[in-house]
Amino acid sequence: PARPLARAFIVPLLLATALAAPAETPKVEIKGTHADDTFRKEARGALRHAFPSFCELGGVKPDKDAPYVLNVYQLREEYLKADRELNGGRFANNGGFFSVDTGEAHLLMAPRVDPEFTERVPLTERMRTLIVHETSHMFWRRHVPWYSGAPQWALEGIAEYCAERELGKEALKGVYFSTGLHALRRALDSGRLVPLEDVVSMDLSSQPDAFLRDLYYRESWALVKWLVEARPEAWTDLVHDFSGVTDREEAAARGRTFFRKRVGSPRDVQKEWTDWIDGLASGPWEMKYGDWRLDAGELEGTAYMKTGSAILNEQELKGDAAIDAEVWIQDLANAQADVVIGAWDDRARNMVKIAFMKSGMTALLVLKEDRWERVAFSQSAPVAVPAETWKPVRIEIEGRTVRAFVDGKAVLEHEVADEDVRLDGRWGFGNYDSSVRFRRWKVESE
Repeated sequence: PARPLARAFIVPLLLATALAAPAETPKVEIKGTHADDTFRKEARGALRHAFPSFCELGGVKPDKDAPYVLNVYQLREEYLKADRELNGGRFANNGGFFSVDTGEAHLLMAPRVDPEFTERVPLTERMRTLIVHETSHMFWRRHVPWYSGAPQWALEGIAEYCAERELGKEALKGVYFSTGLHALRRALDSGRLVPLEDVVSMDLSSQPDAFLRDLYYRESWALVKWLVEARPEAWTDLVHDFSGVTDREEAAARGRTFFRKRVGSPRDVQKEWTDWIDGLASGPWEMKYGDWRLDAGELEGTAYMKTGSAILNEQELKGDAAIDAEVWIQDLANAQADVVIGAWDDRARNMVKIAFMKSGMTALLVLKEDRWERVAFSQSAPVAVPAETWKPVRIEIEGRTVRAFVDGKAVLEHEVADEDVRLDGRWGFGNYDSSVRFRRWKVESE
């Protein structure tokens, strides 16, 4: 049971400090194949930190609460089995879902190959966000009167907004939410943003197309954030309207009507909304694959088993350029640290990476049709990047020629003849099947 707050007080509460936490600290039960003690401790801490926002944004203060149950899976096959049994496979590509039938959340925490990284960073920003997001669905279904009557964009947007608040006031400068903002801005610039009319009318939360699905979640978050922070009275009126809908099947249609009434025509307010998004300050990094964190000027990334990871900077290389950095790679046979260049569209086709391997070999690879092809290897004796030791590397681009250096020694030079391969555009870092760190990066470009 919960005590609904008087509607007249919701707007001031949204602009003030969070409500006091529930009388009893919420109990969180975490089970599954990824539920080690360190993970449980960090996950519970994140949820304790998030609960005041649940109460504030939901407009309720529960007197008592049953345990919140999270099922976490280490292997994708385990997660897919649960999704098939509970949803018919609807959320196969989402990485997490809340089951209305069981009242529990199910999350895929893909295995990371570096135990030392996992112990030091048991929850990356992506993992924290996923845990808070799905738990918020459980909270609102139990306690918030408007949950069952709200359209999907409001449910997903408010869940993501709670996750942003849990990360703190610097959340937009971290790698997870800066990734979302960069994706929104690129979609806006390229004309691929899902129109606001469609966001408030459709449920794309389980859309098979990963690009559209991710955009829908990010746009839903940005829409709720805009309403709560820039149009709080309209948001309060919407919440009041949602609470009057009892038929879940009517939620989308009624929600569209409510939006027009309280906010305006989606077409008319879209520019106001996108201009507001464009004005949000964000960090320079955008995750493409794997998990990354940024801490005290050091980027740290980890890839899942037999996969790569990449993170890109918003800065674009133009003409001749050079990238310097110090790298640290894990002591695994296949470990490597990558410098990537030429990312210029959403799929990063024809992107180049220079892979510095623990074995001492250096390779230049090109991304073709979602697959990396090696086009050049070290031309000198191997120069190792010692495992778990910081080592300086450098990339130089002169015309169509790419040169690589380790600790000041030239290790690779190759002229890229394929004109489809871009040597300008965004740059960044990556790795394969291991953990990697980068620091003290510096870029010179025309």
